[in-house]
Amino acid sequence: MPIKRHKRRLANGEERVYLYAVSKDGSQRRSLSSVPASSVSLPLYRKAEKNRIVAALQANSSLLVVGEAGIGKSILGEAVAEELQELGFMVAIAHPLTAKQSYLDIAQQLGVETETIEGKSLTSTQLSTGIAEWLKDNTAFVICDDAHRYTVQFRTWLAQLHEQGQSLLLLATFPPARDIFLRLPRIELKPLPDKPIRQIMRSTAQNLGIDMMPSQLSKLQQRCGGNPMLAQRVVREEYLGLDATNPDHTQWIDGTPFLIAGLMVLVITRFIGLGLNSTSLYLIGGILTVAVGVIRLLVYAMPRKSGKLGR
Repeated sequence: MPIKRHKRRLANGEERVYLYAVSKDGSQRRSLSSVPASSVSLPLYRKAEKNRIVAALQANSSLLVVGEAGIGKSILGEAVAEELQELGFMVAIAHPLTAKQSYLDIAQQLGVETETIEGKSLTSTQLSTGIAEWLKDNTAFVICDDAHRYTVQFRTWLAQLHEQGQSLLLLATFPPARDIFLRLPRIELKPLPDKPIRQIMRSTAQNLGIDMMPSQLSKLQQRCGGNPMLAQRVVREEYLGLDATNPDHTQWIDGTPFLIAGLMVLVITRFIGLGLNSTSLYLIGGILTVAVGVIRLLVYAMPRKSGKLGR
């Protein structure tokens, strides 16, 4: 079934976009999900990734797209679905529901029977088997958003579909290294460059009816880490006059090379002290080396902040 969108304004003034799977004749319509209108209205800044994914799916390959929350996986998945539908293919978009609800959702989008002749609803096993058999005889693509939230039962079924040659696209926020996630080639979405992040922030500010100076955008951009959702959020926080918070993106600089370089300098200092027969230089180098090693162990033993937003 083609995917349609409908925008509504809620009582609190927020605009949301509702996604529906609609049959070709318009007789059947099923609600899929709703997302903030601001996220759907974002331009697609990942056309290269979209084209690569569409080409891979058409080549009967499956892919796993990973990245931090808010990096743009869902928008990319919707763009891939629209592209495939424009090419004449059937697409089913799955969401993290219960296993049976997910099967029912996919079956209705693909037009697979969901009831018996007597009008009784099919069981989870019957639905999953019916979808798998239908996909063997028909060309269609299954896109799974928020795949890291799926149940083990549903992920096992996806692995079975993959084994029978079905093309899948999984979108996940740092999924566990097991089952279906280990089998698929992966694409990791990198942070967006400065220019599109500035465009997102400027567009968000315009929607809120505020003007922001380039210096303000530059200051707020440091808190985004190339994350489009965070780019929108920091502008809203500025609009509401909220105090700045610590950045909660997961793009950080790895300090391991600097630590190793520092340790090597200390070791070289010890050798210089040994070569010059300088006991004090030799002892200082040894003490500092041990001190840096102890600090490193203490730092790694400290509890770490979760890389997921909201935790």
